[in-house]
Amino acid sequence: MKTKPTLLELLRKQPEMYLRDLPETIRIPALDGNRPDEVVRRLEDATIDDVAFAIQGMESETRVIHRRLSGLRELYEMARKRGALGVTTVADAFANISTEEAGK
Repeated sequence: MKTKPTLLELLRKQPEMYLRDLPETIRIPALDGNRPDEVVRRLEDATIDDVAFAIQGMESETRVIHRRLSGLRELYEMARKRGALGVTTVADAFANISTEEAGK
């Protein structure tokens, strides 16, 4: 006997490219004064506002990740410009960094 596909399975089969990656659940961040704790809700049970709040929360997380990624890229490039090799530690690469250089 064939089981009826879930709503999420049907959505994932839609032609829109990113729908296939929809999560089972979404995390709705806490809202000051309105909701003290974050909520995890099955996608099928979420309201459209819940989806909007989950998007905002993920965008905030993404900004933090992008800043960290950019910082690491910059650190890597600076170390290579200073002559660091792949086995050089960050501490060794910047052992002689000057206060003036650090403040740029």
